[in-house]
Formats: sequence, C-alpha cells, structure tokens
Amino acid sequence: MAEDGQSKSITRLLRYISQNINTNQYMLMEYLGPVVDGCRAALNVSVANAKLLNKMSEQDFEEHINSVTDSYMDLTICLRTSDTNDEYSVVFDHGKAIIYDECIEPDVVITADEETLVSICDSDPKVSPYNVLGTKLRITGSDNLDVVEGLGFLCYPTLLRVAKSGVDPSSLLSEDADSVIMAAASDLVIKMIRKWIDLSLSEDDMD
Repeated sequence: MAEDGQSKSITRLLRYISQNINTNQYMLMEYLGPVVDGCRAALNVSVANAKLLNKMSEQDFEEHINSVTDSYMDLTICLRTSDTNDEYSVVFDHGKAIIYDECIEPDVVITADEETLVSICDSDPKVSPYNVLGTKLRITGSDNLDVVEGLGFLCYPTLLRVAKSGVDPSSLLSEDADSVIMAAASDLVIKMIRKWIDLSLSEDDMD
C-alpha cells in the first residue's frame, strides 16, 4: 500500500468512523440501522407481493419487515482506490467495526479515486456520496441487500457531521435532535438507494 499522506489519511478517517460506530456516542447506528433495515426489507419483496403490501395484516407486515437480518452485524465493505489500487476494508463483526488495510472476501466493493474517498470519509465531508455516485463513485456486490448496507455506510460521515453540529442527543432537547438525525438518515439513504437503482436499470438497458 502506498505510504503517502493521503493514503494514510483514508485509514485514519476510517478508524475515526469505526471508533464512533463502536463507542456509539451519538447513537447514529440506532438511526441509520433501522432505515437501512427497512430498505433492505422492501427490496426483499417480489413485485407481485409488493402490490399486496397494503392488504397485509399488521402481523404479516411485521414478519416481512423482520425477514431480513439486522444490518451491520456481519458485513465486509471494501474501499478501493481506482487511481492507486490501494484497498481498505471495514469489517462488521457482531456489530463492531474493525478497519484493515486489505480486502479479503468483501461483500461490497466501493471504488473511487483517492481524493473522492478522502472527501467522502471525512467527518466533515467535502463531497456528498449522492453527488458522485455513478460518476466518480461505484458500488458493487453479489447481493443487493449487502449493497444497500454499503450505501447506508457511505451516509455515516454526513450523519456524523449533522450530529456533531446539532444538539447533543443526551440533552433535554434530545427529541429535536432525534427528529433531525432520523430525517437526515432517511432522506440521504433513500436518495442513495433510488439513484443506485436508477443507475443499475440504466446499465441493464445498455446490455
């Protein structure tokens, strides 16, 4: 792996993200996880069954929502630089995030040039992953439900910025903070997934 400052900073930024995930200071995974869970459950239903969702009983609907495993419990996300071929991985093991300077059997691969990855992974992101998805940023995986987790992970630094600049979740105004962070998580994750679906459909049309 290259030893320049930018490569080192990707590792540093990923370790900072993992530290925040593991210490859960801002409880962001409690917001991000359920949003990603719901999106994965929605993608896990066939078109025929999707038409019947409004006719499902509350119990059947709950069973469907719970049909997918909890997000970020067992997942390996590989981040690969397209210009230097460096690799980093974020491994979720029983919900704990661990950073490695290599990728072994990843579930999801996120590819972008170094500058873009640094900008996205910064705790004060200079670039929105939504704006570069499909141009400078590419995400792949053999299982679409894993890809959705990868898209959600890309939203974490932005949510961290919102949490750090907003109200401390432990304060008396925590309900306001909850609303702001949940709204930000829902909006960004859903926008990312919609764009990824549109890009995937466009690629299929070109084949």
